[in-house]
Amino acid sequence: MKTFFLALSLILLLAFITGCASSLSQEAIFSDPPQAEIYWGKTESNLEKAGLRTPNTRSISASAWEGWCYQVKRSGYHDSEITCRGEEGFRYLEFNLVPIKIAITSDPPGAIVYWGLTKDQLERTDFRTPRTITVKDIPIGTGAEWRDWYFQLKKDGYQDSEIVFVPYQQDDRNIHFGLAPLKR
Repeated sequence: MKTFFLALSLILLLAFITGCASSLSQEAIFSDPPQAEIYWGKTESNLEKAGLRTPNTRSISASAWEGWCYQVKRSGYHDSEITCRGEEGFRYLEFNLVPIKIAITSDPPGAIVYWGLTKDQLERTDFRTPRTITVKDIPIGTGAEWRDWYFQLKKDGYQDSEIVFVPYQQDDRNIHFGLAPLKR
C-alpha cells in the first residue's frame, strides 16, 4: 500500500509539474553582416521597423509564433528579400546581404580614384580604374559609412576629371570618366 501511495504521489506530482510548465517559443534572426535593421509585419505590404538589429533572439510563452514576414536592411547593402513564415514553435531566420556596387571605369584605364564626403575633402585611394567599389572598401575606423560620395580620377599626362557626386541609392551603379590628355 505504501508503494501504491508513493507511485500515485509521483504521478500526481508529475501531472502537476507538466500542467504548470508553459510552452516556450523562440525566434532567432541573424544576418551577414550583422547589425542590420529588422523590419517585420503580418504581411509583405505592411512591414514596419522593429527597432531591433541582428543578431536578435527572443522568446514568448506560447506554443507557436503566429505567421509573420521579415526583412533586414543595412546601409551599403541591398535590402534582403522579404521572408514570410507560417505558425511555428521555433523560428530561425538568416539573411545574407549583398553589397551595393559602384563600378568606376575610365578611358584610358589606370586612373587613380579619389573620393570623399565633400568636394573639398577628396582623398587619394589605392584604387585604379577599372574598379568596383563596395562598402567593404571603406577604411575601418574612419567613421564613414556608405552614403553620398564624391569621386574624381587623376592620371599622369591627363587632366583631372570633373568631380562627380554619387548620391546614395539601393541600386548598383556604373560611372565612366573620359580623361582628356594634357595639352603640350
